[in-house]
Amino acid sequence: MTQPPAYTPLTTLNLPGYEGEVEQRYATDTVQRWLAGLHTRLQSQEADLLYRQRNRVYRLDDPLNPTAEAVCIKAFKQPDALRAKLYRKRGSKAARAHAFSKHLYAQGAAVAEPIGYMERWEGDRLIESYLITRYIADSTDLYSEMTYLLRERPYAEDFIKLLRFSANAIRTMHDSGFIHGDLGPQNILMQRTGPAEWSQPAFIDLNRGRLKADPSLRERAEDMERMKIPSHFLQIFRHIYWNDGPIPADFQKWADRYRARFLLHQRSRKWRHPIRTLKQWLAPAAQPANKTVSTGQPSERDVWLWDSKSAQPSVMLKGKDRARWRTKRDLWPTLSANLRRAPAIRRHYKQLKAAAFARPVPMATRLGVCLDVDEHWPQQLSQLRATPGLPVFLRVYFHLSEPHLQRCIDAVKQLADAGHEVSLGLVQSRLAVIEPARWQAFVHDAITATQPYLHCVEIGHAVNRVKWGFWNLEEMSRIWQGVSELKARYPHLTFLGPAVNDFEFQYYPPLLEAAGEPVDALSNHLYVDRRGAPENAQSGFSTLEKCLYAKALADTYGKAGFYITEVNWPLHNTGDYSPLAGAYRPQGKPESPLHVSEQESAAYMIRYALIALCSGTTERIWWWRLSHPGFGLIDDLNGWRERPGWPALVHFHSLMAGETFRGREEKQGAIWWHFDGVSLVYSLSGSQLTLGSDTARVTDLTGHPLAAKAGDTLTLTGSPIYLHKPSA
Repeated sequence: MTQPPAYTPLTTLNLPGYEGEVEQRYATDTVQRWLAGLHTRLQSQEADLLYRQRNRVYRLDDPLNPTAEAVCIKAFKQPDALRAKLYRKRGSKAARAHAFSKHLYAQGAAVAEPIGYMERWEGDRLIESYLITRYIADSTDLYSEMTYLLRERPYAEDFIKLLRFSANAIRTMHDSGFIHGDLGPQNILMQRTGPAEWSQPAFIDLNRGRLKADPSLRERAEDMERMKIPSHFLQIFRHIYWNDGPIPADFQKWADRYRARFLLHQRSRKWRHPIRTLKQWLAPAAQPANKTVSTGQPSERDVWLWDSKSAQPSVMLKGKDRARWRTKRDLWPTLSANLRRAPAIRRHYKQLKAAAFARPVPMATRLGVCLDVDEHWPQQLSQLRATPGLPVFLRVYFHLSEPHLQRCIDAVKQLADAGHEVSLGLVQSRLAVIEPARWQAFVHDAITATQPYLHCVEIGHAVNRVKWGFWNLEEMSRIWQGVSELKARYPHLTFLGPAVNDFEFQYYPPLLEAAGEPVDALSNHLYVDRRGAPENAQSGFSTLEKCLYAKALADTYGKAGFYITEVNWPLHNTGDYSPLAGAYRPQGKPESPLHVSEQESAAYMIRYALIALCSGTTERIWWWRLSHPGFGLIDDLNGWRERPGWPALVHFHSLMAGETFRGREEKQGAIWWHFDGVSLVYSLSGSQLTLGSDTARVTDLTGHPLAAKAGDTLTLTGSPIYLHKPSA
């Protein structure tokens, strides 16, 4: 608004007994007659009742333009005598809401156009009270839109867009000099203009507000305490409010305090209103006709969003909020299961460690790559032509529903026809965990349609992670229901699981004891805890010791080996696409030091594969994944760019197709891996290598030939090179 509207007091109009004011253009004889009959009109069929609780909200055709526009009438409940006297002194709810609405409208803040208010008094008794604003057609509210996204469109990017839309409107409101006083998500209206697009924000229920020039950090924080948003995303919301920058420390302090107060108030409701709670429990009331209330948001425990940029679910709750939902009932089953098998596992672990790298290992098709069926699928298929026979691991996502499943079924057939060994990963969402019948149908349909072409199937994903949908052992075990029947029907398949993430092997014993019968082999997403090189240790366990322990677990439980179905390193300068970004990064936040360069990632991949495979502990490794901006072997964000990891994988795959591992040795500051026709060598500390006559040629990590011959000296780094032996 460049020119705020002018208003006419009702006392100057022919409306006996009424007080208030209306926008000047409504001060006509026709509108006066319309306003005089408002009470009767609201009881007639002319009025659409939109909301009925303490107060009532109606829609009526605009008396000035009844065919094109409408007005919204909020009819306030008649107050008791004491409140009415208070309203006489400080203004009624309608009067205050109208005054604040005029202020916001003049400042260009988000509010419906204020048309007026009117009320009828009999002495100190307030008999009728109405607030009149422009009706916003097809409006919804922030709470309903969060519910819509969480239930029907669970994508973090869309959720953040909604938070941004709302946070920007709140910031504008505060900066205009107004504190709302009842700023819950249900009091922020908007129009949905697309699947994840919104317009026309409008604050309602303004009567508790107050004008305050330049509100303090504490006042702003208190005004936002009722924003019921999952706590991790609430922090994102606060960053957006502060223009995507750092959150002022004083604001953060007060925001956390007021948030804790609000949550305590919510959780204590049944104790503060015991009679109401008892009545609701004994006889749940039916929903009154024409009463519209935003309901249906998943509980804090069940909220789940997919971060498409980093290809993983988002963390929804802060650590202390997650802790509230965790129970201690899993402690004893976990402890007892581990203690029962600990002696046997430990003995076998020592035996395996003593024999590591001492036995021949055929290397063909041991290292593969993970795939996602996305918009780049044709390019992925084309890229794989360079690696005939490469093992591939295709993920199928429950949350993407039937069309995605059908595309994946077609993709499996395409990959098998191209000569690839195909394995499948079935990935759940939180909904799959809480609706097991739907998950079982999904598993059945996926396996039944693809089983002729498959080698392995992994049931579930990262079962020890809350963000992947699991809170306890019972839920982790539940996703294996019905798999025994599929295993009996398709004995040629190898069923992998329980798909534990990272070096948290304490989950294997209780899960295997609870639901391990259909599990053929153990699987893990075995990262190096984001600690850099694969040789680095975590609690004394490097990649070698972790794989040895996993193999000992598998053997102790009678399973056919250990498979690594996901591993990678996050790459420098990949922004929100990094797996460490968490769906959002405020401006100025430095990149995590856990990122590595593309060249380092390629070298780590081959060194990791040598350790895990040549130790005899690991059957397969699938690198996650072929194409992705944040960690893929190919950057598919702007075009299609091969990173060093792709030619490194192609070179390794082509050379290892006919090779057998023969031994590992450390000498002259270098680590040597010997095969029948080639040796790989690198140095973790930097060293020199003089080529002998037993080397016919040398290639680097990615397969490029190096200009070197017998007698030449090479500088070794952490990037493996290949010393090719003379042909027989």
